[in-house]
Amino acid sequence: MEFMLAVVGVVLLLSMTTLYMYLVEDDKVEPHVPSKVQRGNFWDAETKKFYKWDELMKLKKLREKNDTT
Repeated sequence: MEFMLAVVGVVLLLSMTTLYMYLVEDDKVEPHVPSKVQRGNFWDAETKKFYKWDELMKLKKLREKNDTT
């Protein structure tokens, strides 16, 4: 019984992959390309606040600048 379940799983996986490849080749769907943009909020332990990624990077540069002077 487990063998048949494994075979069915492999057949489904292969058929879905083949269908996706076919649809991408015929331009019926766009391929999934993950974005490089950081999403969500990031915790800063010093200020104990959440920041967006860009704000956190600015804060990091400010701290590096203050540490060197």
